[in-house]
Amino acid sequence: MPAPDFLSVREAACVLRIGKTCAYELAQQFLHTDGAAGLKVIRVGRQLRVPRTALEEMLGGPITWPPSATSDPVDPPDDPETEVAVPSRLRTRRNTPEQPQRLFAL
Repeated sequence: MPAPDFLSVREAACVLRIGKTCAYELAQQFLHTDGAAGLKVIRVGRQLRVPRTALEEMLGGPITWPPSATSDPVDPPDDPETEVAVPSRLRTRRNTPEQPQRLFAL
């Protein structure tokens, strides 16, 4: 299957193996510098699209399509046994039977 002529910014991020936030920042940089820097994009209505040819010029050759599942650095693996450590300042405090819920501050 050949690559489409225009990719979404997220698809371009996947091809470039960068995060979507970085890709959107590069797209905004392109728009704000009138094309002097950043990731080449065009507006299609309210959406941004990255020309495939611009990506191929950046990479120096044709892109692989569809991007492999392992090339997406944004999404973590779906492993239910993987636990993410939550900093203590972000943990919610649970009421225990020994500690009744307070309705107002004393």
